Amino acid sequence: MPTSKENKKLANYITNIVGINKTIDRHYDEGKKNFIDIFTCDDPLYTRIKIWGTIGLSDHPNKIEMNDNSFKDISIELLAVGYKGSNILADIVSTSAFYIINKGWECQPGKVFMRIVEMRYETSEMKHIMFVSPFLWAGKLEPLELETKTVHWLLSIPISDKELEYRMENGTSALANIFQEKDIDIFDINRKSAI
Repeated sequence: MPTSKENKKLANYITNIVGINKTIDRHYDEGKKNFIDIFTCDDPLYTRIKIWGTIGLSDHPNKIEMNDNSFKDISIELLAVGYKGSNILADIVSTSAFYIINKGWECQPGKVFMRIVEMRYETSEMKHIMFVSPFLWAGKLEPLELETKTVHWLLSIPISDKELEYRMENGTSALANIFQEKDIDIFDINRKSAI
């Protein structure tokens, strides 16, 4: 299936903000029923860093429960960052996308998809993905208004079992503070747990 005009606009918008040397690959779920396009870019400033992200996830529902118990469909795309050679991140991002597409998992800042890293990369101390606002591009990456959708981005941060436990007990902001205090390397999927 060809990429829609809207998703071509989306791809150009995001890749022009986050990186250079864009490539796009199509990933299929296990039954080859659904696909998601994943872009890869080089960071324009740090030559060792790559950026991965979904194109077309925003075509699928992402129903988020609001404070008044109603649900709102918020269109999202996922991003991940890592060192060159961390190509497993493309699989991790596409797997996360397929859980949203096929299982209806909701995704918003602070949400954790458990065991997503472990499924693809058993030897890493990082086991799960926590989604956060894309702070690396603060002030540059805004929601994109298209004809049929307004697209928001979430950054995928790999976290360990202990970090997940800490987040569950103390909240996402408390974990973010620990990450800031310890100056973790969010680009290193093989980093040691901060807790």
